Amino acid sequence: MRFLISLAALAIIAPASAAAQSTIILGTSQARGCYEAALGGASGAANGLARCETALAEGAMSRRDRAATEVNMGILLMQAGRTEEALAAYDRALGIQPQLAEAWLNRGIAYLGQRQYAAAEADFTRSLELNVREAHKAYYNRALSLDARERYTDAYADFQQALQLAPGWDLPLRELERYQVVRQPVNG
Repeated sequence: MRFLISLAALAIIAPASAAAQSTIILGTSQARGCYEAALGGASGAANGLARCETALAEGAMSRRDRAATEVNMGILLMQAGRTEEALAAYDRALGIQPQLAEAWLNRGIAYLGQRQYAAAEADFTRSLELNVREAHKAYYNRALSLDARERYTDAYADFQQALQLAPGWDLPLRELERYQVVRQPVNG
């Protein structure tokens, strides 16, 4: 099983601020269609949701594939603006497979969109602890949640880490341009 990235813009935060991580399913054709819809973006969300629901109802898949399908369904629900349902899908995925880093990352993105910054930060941190494949996106999104909570030093460090892991990525570059680093005198 592999994971790929599908971009999901959360306009509440900033355009293209968070990138969802979809999960490849190589099992049933419905599960595969669910994955492809999550990868393809909002244009196929309605058809993709139906495929996810059918795949989950069929029941003939491994626990890992079931958890991955729940993550993909959550991504499609987010794209459809159904955040509460997406959170429920991510929770189901984590109930099946608590070590699925991509479920933590995507749930964090949902929390970020709801401006639940502490919850988002915790989920991004957990995804990093579990070695999420696209760690730069977890650092970037965690930086957004830290910035929103006015933890600027930590946010700056995470934006820097995101950029170090993905050199030239324009999103952290733009965020870093907002910061001004000033040397503080040390009281001796």
